[in-house]
Amino acid sequence: LVEHDKAVVVVAEGAGQILMSEMGASGEVVKDASGNVLLDDVGPWLSKQLKKRLDERLKESSIYGDGLTLKYIDPSYMVRGIPPNTADNLYCLQLAHNAVHGAMAGFSSFIVGSINTRECYVPIELVANKRNVIDTSHQSLWEYVVFATGQPSFQTNDDKRDAKDIITTASGGVC
Repeated sequence: LVEHDKAVVVVAEGAGQILMSEMGASGEVVKDASGNVLLDDVGPWLSKQLKKRLDERLKESSIYGDGLTLKYIDPSYMVRGIPPNTADNLYCLQLAHNAVHGAMAGFSSFIVGSINTRECYVPIELVANKRNVIDTSHQSLWEYVVFATGQPSFQTNDDKRDAKDIITTASGGVC
């Protein structure tokens, strides 16, 4: 930090729970309406800890005598910066209808989604603890995502990945 004058720290949601409780930062156990335990927010806690521990050290080692300048960005409001549009509303309605139809048909432990432009029921076991790799060489999906989220296209023609890294079938098969 002193040598390069900057650092970026990224922390996953739910990280630091044990450390926070050991340092006396966590409070009582809070549950949501479904009974799930809500995790303490590590972001503000970590910001305070970094400021407390590094500010004086940086003031001493800085030739200008300045301390730590910390910028905490809470990603919860950054997931989407614009209100949902008609395409978002229709897609969510379609997912909701498919989920209800699957439940009414007697399925359980499944998710609904679109795979290769077909609406599918996918067993949770196939997607849990797996990395989601989006095949950007098939433009229809990627262009839809770019259009629906209103972001610029960062698409390049250079794809250095092996074909085996791209999931293309509902059963988890790879090309």
